[in-house]
Amino acid sequence: MHSLPHVPATPATGRGDPPHPAPMSRAIPAFAKLRDASSLVLLIAVTTACPSSRTPSPAAPRPLPTPPPAVIVPPPAAAPNVAAPAPHPFAYAPGVYRYEVRTDAVISADGGSRVDSVSTRALITYHVARGDSGMISIAGSVDTFTVSSSRTGSAAPPSIGIPFRMTAFPDGRLVDSTAADSAAACATPVSAVLTAGREILAALPVPLAPAAQWTDSTTTVTCRGAVPLIARSVRQSRASWALVPADWSRQPSDVAFEVARTTTTTISGQGHVAGRQVDLSGEGQGSSLLYVDPEAGVLLGGTGNGSTKIVVDAGSQRQEFVQTVHQQVRLLR
Repeated sequence: MHSLPHVPATPATGRGDPPHPAPMSRAIPAFAKLRDASSLVLLIAVTTACPSSRTPSPAAPRPLPTPPPAVIVPPPAAAPNVAAPAPHPFAYAPGVYRYEVRTDAVISADGGSRVDSVSTRALITYHVARGDSGMISIAGSVDTFTVSSSRTGSAAPPSIGIPFRMTAFPDGRLVDSTAADSAAACATPVSAVLTAGREILAALPVPLAPAAQWTDSTTTVTCRGAVPLIARSVRQSRASWALVPADWSRQPSDVAFEVARTTTTTISGQGHVAGRQVDLSGEGQGSSLLYVDPEAGVLLGGTGNGSTKIVVDAGSQRQEFVQTVHQQVRLLR
């Protein structure tokens, strides 16, 4: 999912590179793609809102951000008494699926002072169809997307009924592998909303079996404020056969594969805000658990945590921010 985790006037590009085996010394849960940069528009506003009246000093070299804080690893589910099915390639099944995605983020400035907390809730519908070529086409809609912020003290009006389309391999890897278009990402005011809709699709590029593991990578583009951001992520995943926790189970003693995933991300961006050039750089990490049913070909949901540390450089002003995120995804039907 995606990472619990971008789109333009032509949708923002998410690129998945071919997977390769990844030895892991231990299973570390991880999330596909959390929305690590979901409130950067606020960070930019905080940094650029109060231009200094003093003569600016010569610009110093932009510092690299220190590593982001460690994330809380979600606890794994219990092992079932039922044997896992025989390994076979995962394929998303045709049908209509509706998901609820909830995200809570806390943003802190240098020294640990809180700048804002932001919560979002999205309801997203997927219409999955199988084509003659074996690919799957997805006609999706972000039915509602609401945002509430402690900074404003109220919720923003919801975005409603925003469509998007994707073509993917049956295992969820996107077919489109064109170069990330950072300039086009800011051409639509609903880029972040469309990103929320696209990120649920989790790529599962190897046959699922207990202890199966793989590494893949993605490049994603989105727009925050007027600044296009490029996020490059490397994801390590490990599958296990598990009892589905109550938040995502469809019936008592429900079983599915649990995919524990760790994600490391680098973020970069450049743009102009209020007539000033703004550069952003940062690093993030995530830890998540996803639950998928290989027989039904469906993602049941998941949970994850992430943290991102970002430097916002506006020339004479430079500030570092930390954002921590918790996300939950749940299949409604």
